[in-house]
Amino acid sequence: LVLCGGSPHAHDFNGIGRALTEVLGPDTAIVAHPDDFARRLNEPWDLTVVHALWWRMLGDSYNEWRDRWGYSTSEHTASAITQYVADGGSLLSLHTAPICFDDWPEWGDILGGGWQWGTSSHPPKGPIELHITGEHPITEGLPETIALSDEVYGDLRMSPRAEVLAVARRHPDDDDQPVIWTHRFGNGQVAHIGVAHDEHTITHP
Repeated sequence: LVLCGGSPHAHDFNGIGRALTEVLGPDTAIVAHPDDFARRLNEPWDLTVVHALWWRMLGDSYNEWRDRWGYSTSEHTASAITQYVADGGSLLSLHTAPICFDDWPEWGDILGGGWQWGTSSHPPKGPIELHITGEHPITEGLPETIALSDEVYGDLRMSPRAEVLAVARRHPDDDDQPVIWTHRFGNGQVAHIGVAHDEHTITHP
């Protein structure tokens, strides 16, 4: 079950959804809205995925988008997601997910890393080098360095319990920023892959 949608001002979620279906297979169900995602969590999914941008869109730069795409997290949606993961669900968080649900701080606690408004940042999409730093089935068989064109999210609020598997830098003088990690929340398994800006990265071999 994939949540893929939100404001299209910076991401082509239609193209991203198609790419995720190509990678995950024909049994993939795509929903665009968080409340629909939450309502379907009681079905027997092998994996849930969040690549979405649903948030309040505060700030003048989002004025033209807010009426259509601004989102406040409902209590039911927050509760359903929390319970699903805590009870043993598997969640894959991609790229934009840490920015989602900005009025629900516990979302970052589930993911193991969250966006900090006024602190976190990312440069425009461009060439990056992803460096594998941890041994795990997720990174098994990958080269130590992978060249991509994507965005690096930096200065996230990271949980000390997150196991970082790969890092990248926003610019040459930057510190290493966690890009791939795993995290435990209750009995659930969570993984985050921060490089998935568009279909080109998602389908990269």
